[in-house]
Amino acid sequence: MECSNLLEAALKKGDISQSLFQGSSHKELIIDLQRTLFELGFEKELNLTSYETDGDYGPATVKAVAAFAEKNTYVSDGTSVSNKLCELIVQRHNFLPEMYLLWAIHSSDLRTKKYISKGTRTSVSAIQTFLYTIGYGAELNFAKFGADGLYGNSTRKAVIKYTSDNTINSDGDWLSRPVVDLFLKDINRFYGRKWSDHAPKNLPSEASPLVLFEGSNFQGKPCRADVEFIPALEKINGYAVQANVKIYVTSSFRTTTNVNGAIVPPATYSNHLAGHGIDMNLVYGNNEWANSKVLAKYPNVPQPVKYFLSLIIDDPELRWGGKFNTKDPVHIDDHLNKDLTVWRKRYKIMQEAVQLGKV
Repeated sequence: MECSNLLEAALKKGDISQSLFQGSSHKELIIDLQRTLFELGFEKELNLTSYETDGDYGPATVKAVAAFAEKNTYVSDGTSVSNKLCELIVQRHNFLPEMYLLWAIHSSDLRTKKYISKGTRTSVSAIQTFLYTIGYGAELNFAKFGADGLYGNSTRKAVIKYTSDNTINSDGDWLSRPVVDLFLKDINRFYGRKWSDHAPKNLPSEASPLVLFEGSNFQGKPCRADVEFIPALEKINGYAVQANVKIYVTSSFRTTTNVNGAIVPPATYSNHLAGHGIDMNLVYGNNEWANSKVLAKYPNVPQPVKYFLSLIIDDPELRWGGKFNTKDPVHIDDHLNKDLTVWRKRYKIMQEAVQLGKV
């Protein structure tokens, strides 16, 4: 679900408005834009009922882009997509896994009291991310801790400030119906009317291969994966424990561009698309961060980071992106795409479960 590969890559190349405009011939990129807007809930404006994207930047796409811009207080008539608007679209799409988790809490039976402090690290992280995106980063001390999934004084303070600003009494822990309703009300400010329709397929169920991995040394975004990738994730978590680092997940399983609701081979055989890869930063020492710029300097990195990466590199069943021909120092996977027949099978199973609801 995390950021769209094509939109993100196009942003890095320069002025995206030269490719995304009414009448453009950049079909693949337009399909990716349409699919992203569909997942953001603007299917009515797109005049779609499924992933039936056509790559035509016509009146329907103009309407959807304009609707998204209005929801996110950005001035645009929808006839083109600027870099700033595209960054906003990608960002909102990137937050969807957290929003799905908050939707699940909202849809649950709250007659039995639920507490943030008793939730999973993934659910706490989702609440932290949500509060950060709507302006409570200072209370969360987000610059230091990020969305670490740990319920402490900072998270409590942020919830109390947020609810108080909205005239709701809260102890900062109890997820009462008024508090959870407020969460959804504020999420709906940024997304189309249909965004939550996609939530059930994007959350784990007994029949779905999609799972949320919870590791003792994992934090950050929800780690969404194929159930068959769990042994590798458990091994990665074990190495993080050995090296005394935290894995801050920035991306895991992603959806992909499809036409007419059919699961078709993507442009690249990324293991993210099959739920067999993660992107991450590392946290070590006194909440010090090793991002892509730091990780790319391996082996000249801090000792805990070096030890962790060496454990990944030396494991024949794992692969670190820093050793790719085109370096991707934040990436770890399990070699699934070395056998494209196996990759295609898991890709089809995962994408059908999330996009088409087939389980």
